[in-house]
Amino acid sequence: MRKRGIWIGGVVLLLVLAGCGNPAVEHSAKPPSAVGDHADEAVRGTETSGEQPDQTMEKTAEGETKPALVEYKRLENVFGFADESGEQLITIPDESGADLENPKQFSAAVGNNGDWVEIEFVRRQDANEQDNNRQTMYNFNNMSGYVYKAKKGKLIPNKSYLLTRDGVIGENAFIDLQSTVDGESQSGEYLPADAETIAQMEAMKKRKITASRLLSESAEERIALFVFEREADDMLASIAYIKGDRVLFKDFPAKYDEFSTWRVDGGDEPGRFEVLFLAHSDEGLLLGMSWGAPEGENLFVLKEADGAFQETGLRSGRYWAPQ
Repeated sequence: MRKRGIWIGGVVLLLVLAGCGNPAVEHSAKPPSAVGDHADEAVRGTETSGEQPDQTMEKTAEGETKPALVEYKRLENVFGFADESGEQLITIPDESGADLENPKQFSAAVGNNGDWVEIEFVRRQDANEQDNNRQTMYNFNNMSGYVYKAKKGKLIPNKSYLLTRDGVIGENAFIDLQSTVDGESQSGEYLPADAETIAQMEAMKKRKITASRLLSESAEERIALFVFEREADDMLASIAYIKGDRVLFKDFPAKYDEFSTWRVDGGDEPGRFEVLFLAHSDEGLLLGMSWGAPEGENLFVLKEADGAFQETGLRSGRYWAPQ
């Protein structure tokens, strides 16, 4: 059996799936009041009247103290994906085979540009004889993992989510994003970036862009993928967060390979990126992403640091190549 993709030196060796497009399903709700940059407003709203409150916390109308941002260090490396009905989710097994601690405490799943789905623990599921080691909705009932049901909101069939416990993510932490899939595209392709943005990125990278995809956007921010011109055997694709003149890059350099430059069996095309979420945390912006390819999907969370997006320990992967 082939092994799933892994991270090596910052370049992801990828994995898989069919159904990379966005099926027409009802979107789940964002956390209550999750609109735009309200997390910044929560921080700015702490007046200097002597006592300085914790900027990462806010009080509700009932006087309860809750996080205003994402408490980054409390996030856990637990990802899952939805079944064919969108009513259940199963966790992706950890490479070490470790059990989840207190699985009943996971209360929400986040994905699809920050959609927030309340979940409830159902059971721990063991693999059976029909398990084909493919982590897709078609093998959902056969693989091992922790099963949750959607309690409030609806999951997108076969899509991936980050699971979180109650009290880790603030109500206003998420930036309200919309997908930028081209409505006229039969295959769910993204719209390209505009000429001005392309010129801006080319000037910053000092390298010509050969392809671009606008992945998601808010009223002020955009997440985009840029593929740069090949230089000898050096290839470069970059994810960029853009807000006016502020740009945070995450670069994915690679060596040219006719068949597998960035991903197994992917040729010299980088693959399908989708935004799970963009959020304010107590340690800077967080960007959750999925990266699909013929053999599978890599899932990861990037964190703002030193003027760029850096890898974190929050990452997982799904294997879905056909038998």
